[in-house]
Amino acid sequence: MRVLMKKLTSLSLVWQVTIVFSLIMIIPAIVITTSYFEIVRNNLLEEANKKVQENLKKIESNMNANIGIMNSALNQLIFSQEFQYYLNPENNLSAHEKNYYVYSVQNELLNIRHVYTNKFNRLVIYSKNSQIDEYVDWSYNMDRLYDRDYYTEIMQNGSEHIYGNVRVYDRSLGNLVNYEELENKEELVLPIYQKILDIRTKECIGLIEVDMTISKLANAGELASQDSEVKYLIFDRNGKLVFASDDQRADEFSRLNFQKKSGVSDINLGDANYLIAYDRDDVTGLMRVAVMDRQKILESTSGVDTLLLLIAIGSMVFIILFTNVAARLFFRRLREMDRMITHIEAGRFDVRIKVDGFNEISRISESFNHMAERLQGLITSMIQKEKAQKEAEIHALQAQINPHFLYNTLENMRMQCEIDEYYTVASDLANLGDLLRYSLHWESPEVKVSEELNNIEQYIEIMRMRFNDRLVYEMECSEELKNLMIPKFILQPLVENCFIHGFKNTLPPWKIFVNVLMEQDRLIICVEDNGKGIEKQRLDQIYNCIRENKSISDTNNRSKNSIGIINVKQRVEMICPAGSGLSIESRQNDGTKITVTIVVEPDVQNGGEANVQDIGGR
Repeated sequence: MRVLMKKLTSLSLVWQVTIVFSLIMIIPAIVITTSYFEIVRNNLLEEANKKVQENLKKIESNMNANIGIMNSALNQLIFSQEFQYYLNPENNLSAHEKNYYVYSVQNELLNIRHVYTNKFNRLVIYSKNSQIDEYVDWSYNMDRLYDRDYYTEIMQNGSEHIYGNVRVYDRSLGNLVNYEELENKEELVLPIYQKILDIRTKECIGLIEVDMTISKLANAGELASQDSEVKYLIFDRNGKLVFASDDQRADEFSRLNFQKKSGVSDINLGDANYLIAYDRDDVTGLMRVAVMDRQKILESTSGVDTLLLLIAIGSMVFIILFTNVAARLFFRRLREMDRMITHIEAGRFDVRIKVDGFNEISRISESFNHMAERLQGLITSMIQKEKAQKEAEIHALQAQINPHFLYNTLENMRMQCEIDEYYTVASDLANLGDLLRYSLHWESPEVKVSEELNNIEQYIEIMRMRFNDRLVYEMECSEELKNLMIPKFILQPLVENCFIHGFKNTLPPWKIFVNVLMEQDRLIICVEDNGKGIEKQRLDQIYNCIRENKSISDTNNRSKNSIGIINVKQRVEMICPAGSGLSIESRQNDGTKITVTIVVEPDVQNGGEANVQDIGGR
């Protein structure tokens, strides 16, 4: 052992890692390859288990569908005929009634056979009324059943709708008979009976029987074409095999015995082993079985042991080569990292290590690259911040000078107008100064309702300098609503639209009505004019732009777009609680009404004056 350790330590670090890790990996590889065969085998059996259950569902589905067809045919015949009258022996039937009964039933039977082509083996009616003549294949007297052992079984059954046991149709007798030896059977059928009872006495006065062969009941042809690996069996309620899709093994399968109502199990029959899935139908008592040969299931595993041995040898060779290459790559990257760290120490932060793979070395390399990027980014950020700070200081000085200059200029003009006794112009300049100050000061995105209304009034007064008495406006707002907070500058664009669009090409007087009211938990602000209104097509276009948050194109100047309404709508939705928004009502030549709806939180309504946090929902 010491000699081996000496030889191992004398090797290079790459080969030391290669030998150690190869030994560690080869042992589980051997274990895996030896157990893989069993895993493949179990997977095949598991898939076969699922497959046999799926095919059992197919035969169940076919049987349920065909039993449903038999019941539908029975119901169709019963509902179309007055059997309680015609089959009652106490009723004397005229020749016309008998002829009508025969014609009606025969016609209905033809209709049923046309709808359900080649489905039924027989559909017959037994009657206690001897006045009804017998007709081959569909009408018989009840006394034909008296000597049948299943007559008592039917009559003693308390139900009117009865599922009989599987029987043989004897063509010579025109009736069903029991079968003892399946080899001697003719055609096995499943009968369903429907009693016809006297309305008064509840005595059985007739019987309708529908027969379907077991092969048709299971749709044998369809099952055989779907999957040749699966065989299908049907046993009657007494445990006798009545249908086998593989006739060659029918004798072998007939020995099957079922202890449970349903299940999946392995069975041995002779020298063969089978996987079966079975269940008993609650209605008919028939046992459905799907069978697969285990030997055929496991045929694909032949030769897997040799293949696994080759895979094991190949895996060992691969592990040795892969470990050697990985070790070489591993230590190469460590040397590269050492070299890059030396560059960082020298102040070069733009160096990067190439990242390959997802192991620990890769993560260390990524961390190294992130560290270098952050150091480089911090240095760059510090330079940019110093530059941005200087620019901000310059802009701040300019921002102080420009508005101050404008305010002082307007104030000087106003004072000069008063000196010269131009009081109207002086008043309008004062309003203009207030408007400018209101529009430029955005310390908060929200203001009181009273401030927004005051701004609108100043704007309208400036416009009245041009329109004089041709312009009339009215504002309504209760005192308790004036302290509520709303987004700033949402009414001026709407009022401005009245002058730009509403009053254009219309005769005065022009009227603007601004109304603020509260409806439940919503603050409603309406801006309405008596202008020319908006035609329907244009209104639809505006609504589409509002929904898609797009600017509204000008109908007279395609290169010019209107953004006022969209801006108001977006700010209301962003600042105010969910449910807030904007709507437009207009008819051509009948004015336009724009409504801004703002949801007010309950504590705002009950708490008096609102603040930004209340109505903004932040």
